[in-house]
Amino acid sequence: MKEEWLERICQRLQGRALLEEEVKWALRSWENELKKLEDKEMDDLLGLLVASGKVQCTASLEAISKEGEEPFFSFFAWMKRMLRFGKENAKLTYHCNRCGADEKDIHLVYCHRCRGECAYCRRCLVMGRSSCCVLYYLFPCNRRKVKQNIHAEAALYSYPQLTEAQCAAARSALEFYEGPSDEKQEFLVWAVCGAGKTEVMFPLLRYLLENGRSVLWATPRRDVVLELAPRLQRAFPDYALAVLHGNTPPQEKWNADQLVLATTHQALRFYRRFDVVIMDEVDAYPYTSDDMLPFAVNRARTLSGKTVYLTATPRPDYQKRMQKPTNHKDFLPHVKIPVRYHGHPLPEPVICRESKLNNRLRTRKPIHTLLSFIENSEKRGRPVFIFVPAIRQLPILYDYILAHNENWKTKAATVHASDPEREAKVMALREGRLQALLTTTIMERGVTLSGIQVLVCQADAPVFDEAALVQIAGRAGRSASVPDGQIIFMAEEVTGAMKAAIRQIKKMNRLARELGYISYT
Repeated sequence: MKEEWLERICQRLQGRALLEEEVKWALRSWENELKKLEDKEMDDLLGLLVASGKVQCTASLEAISKEGEEPFFSFFAWMKRMLRFGKENAKLTYHCNRCGADEKDIHLVYCHRCRGECAYCRRCLVMGRSSCCVLYYLFPCNRRKVKQNIHAEAALYSYPQLTEAQCAAARSALEFYEGPSDEKQEFLVWAVCGAGKTEVMFPLLRYLLENGRSVLWATPRRDVVLELAPRLQRAFPDYALAVLHGNTPPQEKWNADQLVLATTHQALRFYRRFDVVIMDEVDAYPYTSDDMLPFAVNRARTLSGKTVYLTATPRPDYQKRMQKPTNHKDFLPHVKIPVRYHGHPLPEPVICRESKLNNRLRTRKPIHTLLSFIENSEKRGRPVFIFVPAIRQLPILYDYILAHNENWKTKAATVHASDPEREAKVMALREGRLQALLTTTIMERGVTLSGIQVLVCQADAPVFDEAALVQIAGRAGRSASVPDGQIIFMAEEVTGAMKAAIRQIKKMNRLARELGYISYT
């Protein structure tokens, strides 16, 4: 009976990287029999798995001597060290085995479990406490190989609705995956905003799922996970989809099906499990600012697996890699989708200079660009996004607009990342109950509204870098019914980021015309 339990535990947790507390939560959420076990009995089962070599176990946070002594993996070794805690401890350095953090993210505190000084990792604390006295389990993934049930061309032809540009990109992704595993393991899809990059991945997904491969679709933002989940469920109804994010119900948190859609933070709980990782919005916050997240996503992939990056605004380091010779070791294979699904060119922003913007907003002096933009939008009945660099500027802009036109009192609202009514306000804009949202950069991604008009107030602020401005401009003209849209960068000075964003948009339009993808002029 015990052997049967050990096999079931390995099967249910394969490809997982979990703290000891998480292992127990996961097992007890699945098996009624395990709910009855005491912690000691659960520890004995896990100890047998480690002793048999089926599971790896270390301390979640490792103490290493700076003088070349062996690492301290176990709780017991760490406790012995604690008995001698003092000057000798200055010779230790620390490493978090869960997130890869080093000294700067490690803190020493009094630990009630150790009853003494203990180190813990602050970088991955949001996912649970990793410390020297907490065990960390790595469950290898031992899936059986499945014979090929579908060929790449058949998967591609399953989606005749793809446009010519989308089909070319989908074919490139399939060819990349079928290439030798000892060559390039990364591939980037550079798709303009509104190009339908999600649908471009469907042929590759079908090919992988029907041939028994496992896939992680990861993205930095929870709202993107929530938006993608129903689309993937409709597209692949025959396959169970695990949806993992910070608010996933406890009974679903430990699900790990063949197809997993998750925030990048959740990738921290996987270990060498997925044959392919689709990293959506690879340029988005917080993925670009937290080294833990690329570490987690890369470790979730099998050693021979591959990663596909999706983005409308590749980071500069990716763009440099794309420009290298194809035989260079750092070359990043890629494909561009320079046109939206409806075949119209991207709306191109215009720059409008206005002096002393801060002062004129506060004193409510006329700003021609802003007032004419508001007036034209009101006449045409078009929805409006007005972006500002910081939350504190939202009420100033709102009061300015009302001072010049009281009609907007019931038609405009402010929104930012911590606004509890954010989703309700976006819905009100969709349904026409609001006409304008004054917003921070929180609305630069993931929102599609037909006919939207866009103005960036103080576009010369540092927060509006090239990528942010391209994404903001990408809100306009996304629907086939209204493929155009006004985009204004209003600023005191013209920045390099503003020029670069416009240059990138024009370059994509030019490439789309050269490839014959533009159906309309």
